[in-house]
Amino acid sequence: MDTKEDMRKCGQCHKMVAEANFALHETHCRRFLCVCPECDETVPREQLEQHREEQHSLVKCPKCNKKVERCDLMDHQSDHCAERLQTCLFCKLELPWKELSQHQLVCGSRTELCGDCGRYVTLRDQAVHELSCPATSAPPQTNSKAPPDATKTSVRCESCMTSVPAEDVENHKLRCPPSDMSDDLDLRTLSAQRTPVVRRDLAASLLGGFPEGGDDINTCPHCHLALPIPTLLWHQVKCQMHLQRR
Repeated sequence: MDTKEDMRKCGQCHKMVAEANFALHETHCRRFLCVCPECDETVPREQLEQHREEQHSLVKCPKCNKKVERCDLMDHQSDHCAERLQTCLFCKLELPWKELSQHQLVCGSRTELCGDCGRYVTLRDQAVHELSCPATSAPPQTNSKAPPDATKTSVRCESCMTSVPAEDVENHKLRCPPSDMSDDLDLRTLSAQRTPVVRRDLAASLLGGFPEGGDDINTCPHCHLALPIPTLLWHQVKCQMHLQRR
């Protein structure tokens, strides 16, 4: 039947040894082994001085000139040396560790334009900005107003030389005063449907002026628009021309 064998720890080599073999093992350890006082490592007794020279003698770090034990030199150079090279988080430039903190303080203060929201963000804040950028975190707006239609075209009125939306040009021509009223008046286009007041005022305007009461208002027989008599004269001409083109 299997039974668990009792074990004891050797005071010389710190190993667990079977109780049955412990006396012989301990005698061997005391005679041939010893514990290094620097590192508590078990080494052959005759090699103790060599061990202490190879592992625990002080040497200078070739980078920072600090004295460290030989056994710790590699760890010192990779993890603790002030002159060890470290990479800047922002520009990826390698610098001595002792200069890195000041360098990153300045380097991280530089700004770059965010391609999503158009804001300038410091390099040290870019990671946080990526999570809170309005352009990437805001939900799409489905009910936003449509942008103004930039495709609408305008045309220039030949009479007043102003720009008018293309869809309103016909209505504009009915109300736009001509550049030369005498050129626009064409008695032959006036139909017999004109009111006596209009015919009388039209003749008066061609002979050298409007009659008294030039502020009177009358109605266009074509579109029924109420206008002052002087304006109504050229309006009727254009209004009738507009109706004839339909």
